[in-house]
Amino acid sequence: MGKAMNLPIEIRPFDPHATSPELWASFHASRRAIAADLWPDNPVLSDEETEIELKRVDPLNDVRRWIALAGGDVIGSARAFFRRHGTPNADEHAPYLYCWGAVQPGSRLRGAGSLLLREVHGLMTSLGKTMLTTSAHTEPGHAFLTHAGAVAKLKTVASRAMFSQLDWDQLRLWEDAASGLGLVWECFAGRVPRERLAAFCPAFTDLFTGVPLGELDVAPVRFEIEGYDQWYQTLDRVGGAHHLVVLRAPDGAVAGISEAGWDSRTPGFVEQQLTAVARSWRARGVAKALKARLIRQVHDSHPEAELMRTGNADSNKPMLSINARVGFKVHRCFVDYQITRAALDAWLAATPLPGFRG
Repeated sequence: MGKAMNLPIEIRPFDPHATSPELWASFHASRRAIAADLWPDNPVLSDEETEIELKRVDPLNDVRRWIALAGGDVIGSARAFFRRHGTPNADEHAPYLYCWGAVQPGSRLRGAGSLLLREVHGLMTSLGKTMLTTSAHTEPGHAFLTHAGAVAKLKTVASRAMFSQLDWDQLRLWEDAASGLGLVWECFAGRVPRERLAAFCPAFTDLFTGVPLGELDVAPVRFEIEGYDQWYQTLDRVGGAHHLVVLRAPDGAVAGISEAGWDSRTPGFVEQQLTAVARSWRARGVAKALKARLIRQVHDSHPEAELMRTGNADSNKPMLSINARVGFKVHRCFVDYQITRAALDAWLAATPLPGFRG
């Protein structure tokens, strides 16, 4: 270990489309070590699936990746993504760059994180981006980002519900209450026809405007059919399902929605996605009805799934309260941080390069 700690650190771009088997093997070893440390209770994708995912081209976002090496072994990595030029509403996304990175246990506090951040900063400068967004959920991550000058903007509460521990009779009562409000169900189990999904996107976008995002400075969130198309390609390839439940008002307007995804590669988990209710229908039990119907649908469709995961801003007290009554329990918390390019310029200028860089 002492010898390894003295090895020079080298940062290289990482292109999944032009990587040797030996470098892939080292990358996978590092990502598994990082996953075991940061998310010890989460399933880890196989090497084959990870390579497929990293080679996948996102129609809306471009991505850049780097790896940190010591003695030829990968000890950490970072990725940054941004909206592709020429895509719909690209101008709204022009100032923003998003990144995530980590260094494996035993190789931290040597400057690898700072060196990776310098690469992200270089991309930020070359693209003319002015705001960087990243996140952390561990004390070392919080400490690093705070030291770099990033500001905490949004705290997200990640919660889990075990299907075996839910009160199914209570959930059924909540679900049935929707009919008393004159609302009509429209439910899709597995897939939503593309034309229906495209038609839903504007309504989903409107509903999302009521979802709190803390103090994040971000482009307007839009639900776009291109994003669903890409997700459906993965679901088709691996065997997965998109579940969507919608409640319509008597006039046909969307009163609320709830959606979830199931992936055969991680069959024990269901990922709860957006649940949102139109402002005029809030505080009337609509969110509880949506959650209850969605939970029953995914449980009936995927009996092998043991739990459902979801995340909400810590300021979203109404939804957190509903989740608690449904049976969700807090699992961990994430914090989104932001730093301007000017602030990052100043921090990097005052932070000397590690003397052992290769």
